[in-house]
Amino acid sequence: MEFLSVVALSKNFGGLRALHELNLVVREGDVFGIIGPNGSGKTTFFNLVTGMFPATSGDIRFRGEPTNLARLPSHEIAARGISRTFQNQRLFDRMTVLENVLVGMHTRLRSGLLSAALRLPRTRREEQAAKQRALDLLGFFGDRLRPRAEHPAASLSYANRRRLEIARALALQPKLLLLDEPAAGMNPTESRQLMEDVRRIRDGGVTVLLIEHDLSIVAGICDRVAVLDHGEKITEGAFEQVRGEPRVIEAYLGRSARRGGKARERGGGLEAGGGDARTR
Repeated sequence: MEFLSVVALSKNFGGLRALHELNLVVREGDVFGIIGPNGSGKTTFFNLVTGMFPATSGDIRFRGEPTNLARLPSHEIAARGISRTFQNQRLFDRMTVLENVLVGMHTRLRSGLLSAALRLPRTRREEQAAKQRALDLLGFFGDRLRPRAEHPAASLSYANRRRLEIARALALQPKLLLLDEPAAGMNPTESRQLMEDVRRIRDGGVTVLLIEHDLSIVAGICDRVAVLDHGEKITEGAFEQVRGEPRVIEAYLGRSARRGGKARERGGGLEAGGGDARTR
């Protein structure tokens, strides 16, 4: 069964074509990378999958269901088990670290307004269970977040803010998690830890779609990657297969690189060996 199936997905903003007839299949249990130069349509694709924007045309099918997600609002897509982080952090800075995670559980809570107002036993039990699950999610990152559960989110370091966003996305209990540049701003040590975190998320039964400019992370954790350029998919496969393709090198480095320029190219392909192997 195709876990996530994308067929002829397109998005236009007026006269601007941001995504054009994208076809993609993501298998359950994979870490699937979406890479490409800036402006290639990666975040637009995430926005369509999560209902931030309606698609101009095309289909998005999830877990074999007949419903086209490209026609659904964000809250209905989230309820089906798809959550995400954002390229630009969107935490509630004045709320505590714990409260930020609890916000992510809203689609999984069953108590209605009346029972919450009356503080019925069922509501109190549900709130306690939600708090414990939120603490467990903070504990997923060792001692980086849980000891700071009652601190305001604004007090966290940059890397811990990224981790908190992932914890909040996991609070939805997703089957598919979309991570938009999760390693942005992290140093090499933090990036290596992120790779281990993503592996543990995948091993916990969550399929991962990943946008990342650090190609060492892509090479290290992605089962397959799709390369976008100017809103179109130019190739797909294992990273080691696609990195040396002339169209990929040209998309990242320009036509001069395809003719033989070697800036940031090694062994006929894009660099992905170190923590500073980033696209620009």
